[in-house]
Amino acid sequence: MINRNINQLLKFVAVGCINTLIDWAVYLAVLTAFPAENASFYSVAKGFSYFCGIINSFFMNNAWTFKNLPDRKAGTRLIKFLLVNTIGVGLNSASIYFFLNIKTDHTTALIFATFITFSFNFTLSKLWVFRRGKVVAKTTGG
Repeated sequence: MINRNINQLLKFVAVGCINTLIDWAVYLAVLTAFPAENASFYSVAKGFSYFCGIINSFFMNNAWTFKNLPDRKAGTRLIKFLLVNTIGVGLNSASIYFFLNIKTDHTTALIFATFITFSFNFTLSKLWVFRRGKVVAKTTGG
């Protein structure tokens, strides 16, 4: 069980790295295709590129990290996943805000915020979004 959890954690990290590459690549491609000097455009482009990473994350984590086969519950899992990631983005922003306001240096604040968000996303993905079957507590006879 511990090896399976560690394996899932490492796969989740790998998927996160791939998602970041997709996010950045799409963002840079949009800026190259549609050059603009406008902060609003950059924000929209970043939102779109981040969403591309999230969609990739869902499919890779669903199939590879947590090994779910395509089924009728995939739509429900996608909605849960989008909800978790939406809350995660808010948690990340709030964490950065908090750490910077208590005078943590920017790099440390970024690391803490990333760790908090990663922990939140992995835990909810494992226990709620991609969970298969019901969790049943084991009891001992007595």
